[in-house]
Amino acid sequence: MRQAIRKVRDAVGPDAVILSNQRLSTGEIEIVAALDYDGSLPSSMSGPKKQSSSYSVQENTRKPDQYIAPSADYLERIEKAKQQAPSQPNAEHSSLQNQSASQFQMPPLPADQKEPILEEALSVRSNDNAKQLRDMEQELHRVREMLEQRQQNTSNKSKADPLEEQVLEKLKHLGLSTSVISRLLDDIDLKGREDDWNRLLAHLADYIPVRSGTTELRGCIAFMGPTGVGKTTSIGKIAAQHVLKHGPDGVVLITTDTYRIAAHEQLRTFGRILNVPVEVVNEYTDLNEVLAKYEHYSLVLVDTAGMNPRDSNLERQLLMMKRARANLKKLLVLPCTSQRQVLKAVVDVYSQVQLDGCVLSKLDESASLGEAISVVIEEGLPVVYIADGQRIPDDIEPARAHNLISRAVYTAEHYSQLYSALKYGS
Repeated sequence: MRQAIRKVRDAVGPDAVILSNQRLSTGEIEIVAALDYDGSLPSSMSGPKKQSSSYSVQENTRKPDQYIAPSADYLERIEKAKQQAPSQPNAEHSSLQNQSASQFQMPPLPADQKEPILEEALSVRSNDNAKQLRDMEQELHRVREMLEQRQQNTSNKSKADPLEEQVLEKLKHLGLSTSVISRLLDDIDLKGREDDWNRLLAHLADYIPVRSGTTELRGCIAFMGPTGVGKTTSIGKIAAQHVLKHGPDGVVLITTDTYRIAAHEQLRTFGRILNVPVEVVNEYTDLNEVLAKYEHYSLVLVDTAGMNPRDSNLERQLLMMKRARANLKKLLVLPCTSQRQVLKAVVDVYSQVQLDGCVLSKLDESASLGEAISVVIEEGLPVVYIADGQRIPDDIEPARAHNLISRAVYTAEHYSQLYSALKYGS
């Protein structure tokens, strides 16, 4: 076998690829080899005339120099075997050997003869594989350069804009969301002057939607929101201010909260103190009928049941508000003590009834107003009133954007000093 392989190499050259071999029953050795075979050529062009491109060498002890040109069908089978074979040399050799053996119905080699023949028969590395490796290396090199350039630009920007980093930290300290801060920094060009911070706050105030027009509410107004946010207290404050200014005539209080025990008793107490009527809407009455009864009143305030967004009874309350008369305005009461995600969830749920605005409550209990401010900016929900205490009728006033921003800055500074005092024991 070794002598036959050496004779093939001497006759065809060292670049020959041995495709198959077998020992015949007569004792002869048959070896099939290929040299400079172009697999891109059609099978019709790879016929017997192309002996300079592909050879089939048969070597035995009696006919050492006999060459047989392969047929076109054989070459086509060899090409298909190359395409289907794995990229590893051993797998490629095995596939080509099996393809050739299938054509000539050759029995497999004995186990003791496979290793030395494979050693001699493996071809050199494919030029296509080498080109692919070079292309991959170049691509990785370009990606690395892009990442390094981006990292360098980020580092340079951080070093070049210390003022922007300082302003960013102050805005985060107010509790503002990332989207609001990014929008603000994109709109304002920092000059490095003392008035940069004031210009930022003034521009932030312009973002806050507030109810325009007169400072006094008129008509039918429903206050909605989760439990404990201050709906009933806000109604009592607004009703008291109206009564003090215009008298008790023309004011009525309505409640739809029949889910809690004695839920309407607080509103009835307000009615007795202010000397105004109080109506309760239950399963036996209709809200629209009650609103029609008091449509000539100048101020009709509706208190709804406080429920969290996951309460199953909330759907009935929302359905009642959807079916209410068109002149009923709906205000959502948002506590500034809640987290931003909680506030956004409340707005999403109650937006089903087409809200006309909101009331920001519990400003006096909050450590940061930025969360509530960010929500009303992102949702485009106008702020009608701000409530900052329990005193009736004093602790409520019409919303003004600049006053709300000033309050947010004061709250952040106050609680920062309070935290430092508690931390260091001073």
